[in-house]
Amino acid sequence: MPDGIVLQALDEAVRAAVPSWLVPVFLGITRLGNVGVFLVAFAVDYWFVDRERGAHAIGVVVAGMAALTALKYVFAAPRPPASVNVVPTGGHSFPSGHAMGATVAYGTLAVDLDIGSDRLRYAAAAVLVGLVALSRVVLGVHFVRDVLAGVAFGVAFLLAAFALTGRDPRRGFLLAAGASAVALLVSEFSYDAVGLLGLALGAAAVWEAVEHSGTVERPLWRLALVGGVLPALAGLGYVAVVVEPSPAVVFACAVALGAGLIGPPAVVAAVRGESRPGLSSLRS
Repeated sequence: MPDGIVLQALDEAVRAAVPSWLVPVFLGITRLGNVGVFLVAFAVDYWFVDRERGAHAIGVVVAGMAALTALKYVFAAPRPPASVNVVPTGGHSFPSGHAMGATVAYGTLAVDLDIGSDRLRYAAAAVLVGLVALSRVVLGVHFVRDVLAGVAFGVAFLLAAFALTGRDPRRGFLLAAGASAVALLVSEFSYDAVGLLGLALGAAAVWEAVEHSGTVERPLWRLALVGGVLPALAGLGYVAVVVEPSPAVVFACAVALGAGLIGPPAVVAAVRGESRPGLSSLRS
């Protein structure tokens, strides 16, 4: 039996195995693979928990999304037919962006967090990645081969990213900028690549400016920061990702988004005259 027929039968078997009443559940699960979810999670980690870990994770995720963009344009594989799509979709199919993104993001968390045992963290990450990958097949927007490749590429990227960056945020942002530049060329200046490059450059520039600045110490100011900045960042993300008015505007919004993810804690601390050594100096 030809490989194509085997893979098609596997795709159909996966979709048939999931009862219709579970499909809305997978609509929720698939959102766990959205890049916006990753950026918000790591920004909150950076703002309130561990400055270097959160910043490094943002750089790695952006770099991973840039690598994904390049891969999609290299393979340029079509999506499953519209007749099996549960949700509208577009773009290229191979590898799965949600599967690769989830592998990079949740894999980074599993490596970086110090909660529980290594085995527990890796198991939790594997479950999340598996559910996100499965959701893409169940929703009919990816083939099984796409999600398997997404996980494999994600693991390979993680190994390379941690080897190259050594958990250093500056190197993470440089990796993001370099990967985004490659994606820009491979994709012939696609909106995704333009936005990722702007995001990487904006975050890198502000990180260099505030690396040794303080962070916000008082809970009320932290809450004010979240309440004031997150809606603005969401608006920038909406314009850059959804509206896509022009490459120049997308780039400008993405630069502002990257700067907004990294800068607010140090800015508020400076306004209040607060400071404390950065985590890098505490660990040296």
